[in-house]
Amino acid sequence: MKRPNKWLSLIVWLLPASTTKNAALRALGNSIGRDVSLGPNLVLGCGPFRIGDRGVIAPFNVFRQMARVELEKDNFIGRLNQFTSAPSYQKFSDRAGVLSMAEQAAVTNRHYFDCSGRIEMGPYSAVGGTRSLLQSHEIDIVEDRTTIGTITIGERSLTATACLILKNAAIPAYSLVAAGSVVTASTDSAVGDAGLYAGAPARWRRDLPECKWWYRSSYMTPVREVEGF
Repeated sequence: MKRPNKWLSLIVWLLPASTTKNAALRALGNSIGRDVSLGPNLVLGCGPFRIGDRGVIAPFNVFRQMARVELEKDNFIGRLNQFTSAPSYQKFSDRAGVLSMAEQAAVTNRHYFDCSGRIEMGPYSAVGGTRSLLQSHEIDIVEDRTTIGTITIGERSLTATACLILKNAAIPAYSLVAAGSVVTASTDSAVGDAGLYAGAPARWRRDLPECKWWYRSSYMTPVREVEGF
């Protein structure tokens, strides 16, 4: 797949959000839907972006050497996140270097996504809090090589602050990963049940009660008054 001109892309992505900016990005080979808001972001040597209707990428994110960024409709990416990829893996697979976010998936602020492999977020899922790290490649010291894989965050699942999510980790749908947890490919969920995951490495801890968050109609979580605060 042909990549947009990196220098023109760099300049256009740094512009404030506007319909003119969206039109210029389309002219460079990106697919930009209707009513999309794209703030000033640093985009370095990336392949095409596909952003569905009403998608939002807030200002001050970094995208570096990504093969593709695929966002369905009504997605949200907050501020000061980094999405990077080691381009050497892209020589061997067209699945490498990809961030894929399904409808209404969201990323909050100050997270790091290593997309050297692939990161997939299911519908209405969210990487919440701050300072989580998702790493889709690792060193195999036995074979003296590096390998890539896919990280999957299931439908309507949420990861809390400062989680470490490693290559080939798969978080079940309708689950919560507690703050500070380390999710690995070998995370023991017994039968892969939904629920609360916590610890290092993360383990299934218990079922969750019926949560209104599972059934929300938007990636936005409203601020509500707390009695007695």
